Parts: sequence; structure tokens; C-alpha cells
Amino acid sequence: MRIHRAILVVTFFVMMKTAVSQDNDPMAHCRDVFVSFMPCMGFVEGIFQQPSPDCCRGVTHLNNIVKFTSPGSRNRQDTGETERVCLCIEIMGNANHLPFLPAAINNLPRRCSLTLSFPISVAMDCSQLRNTKNPDVEKLN
Repeated sequence: MRIHRAILVVTFFVMMKTAVSQDNDPMAHCRDVFVSFMPCMGFVEGIFQQPSPDCCRGVTHLNNIVKFTSPGSRNRQDTGETERVCLCIEIMGNANHLPFLPAAINNLPRRCSLTLSFPISVAMDCSQLRNTKNPDVEKLN
């Protein structure tokens, strides 16, 4: 179990170093998503039976990013945040050494007592959320 956690931590720091060191790199646009979703990796990979409190806080944070543009404003979907969050999680899944388990990823919202404002599954197709209004999303593709 410690080895898996160490691998997750090393993977996280490598991804963060890459994102921070290359400002024009699309990965830089995922920094907040990586930080928020990283505590969930052990759960969605099947290493842990339950998502950690940090995982649920991170997913709640991502949910709020997608839902709100500013205090009191709803539906950020027209700014491309839904696709950005989806693509960043997809990048994490593709770069990961273990695949996301369908049951774990599908149960994550329920286990964290959330109704998500963005799609999350092992078969995510973030391109269906395409919105050309956000140039940052275009850089991720």
C-alpha cells in the first residue's frame, strides 16, 4: 500500500513540475484539477475502498469551479470549464499506471454525496463538451 502511495506522490510531483515549468504547456491549465483530483486516485484505481475526505473536498472544489463563474452566478458551461475539468481528469487517467475502475469512478459522486456538474467515467468523451469560447480548452486538445 505504501508503494502505491509513493508512486502516486511521485507521479503527482512529476506532473506538477511539468505543468509549472512550461507556462505555454496545456498541462499548466490543469494544475488546479490535478491538485484537486489527485487525492482520489487511490480510490478510482481500486487501491482504497473509500474516497478520502481530501478526495471528496477536491471533487467538491472541481464541481464548484464548473458550477460558478463568480459568487452568485451559475452555469459556467459556456466558458468551457466543464470540458477543461473533464479533459484534465482524462489526462490523469491516461497518464496513470493503473486504469480507473468503472465501479469506483461511477460511485465517486455518490460516495462523496455530490451531484456532479461535469461528466466522469472510464469512457469519458470530453470532446462532446467542446466549446470554442475558451482558448485554454483548445490548448488541451
